[in-house]
Amino acid sequence: MKKIRNVVFLLGISVILAACSESENAGPPVGEQEEKGYDILETTASAAEGPQFLEHANGSIPSIYEETAGHQELLTHIPCYCGCGESAGHDHAFDCFIDHVNEDGTVVWNNHGMKCGVCLEIAARAVDMKNDGYSDKEIRETIDKAYIDSGMEPTSTPKPQA
Repeated sequence: MKKIRNVVFLLGISVILAACSESENAGPPVGEQEEKGYDILETTASAAEGPQFLEHANGSIPSIYEETAGHQELLTHIPCYCGCGESAGHDHAFDCFIDHVNEDGTVVWNNHGMKCGVCLEIAARAVDMKNDGYSDKEIRETIDKAYIDSGMEPTSTPKPQA
């Protein structure tokens, strides 16, 4: 009886440890969606696979999401001025499109960006400037200058080093 109790106890501990080892931030399983505040998060196997919520998106929204995925280093130094720092807990413009990238390469997309003209404009402008050869610092200065008088509080985004 004591052996059975010990085995059950050890199995229980194993289950708990396995659950704890999962990242709390992993997001929904690949191919599924979950709500986060007013936004929808969706996980795909990689950045090459866009989220399903873009299937019915208008105009250039899908291409902005695709470009955003390839410019994480830049967009984590660009603030967003839509108020999402306070309302959604975002730290930078990248958060408006991609909540995070997991260690295994799966991507947790955020539909916040597709619903917000400010987010779309900031990301598109930053990526276009990067593709035109501007430095991250020049891009940050341009975005800040364009939105500083908007009346919205920017996200608390660190400036690029160079």
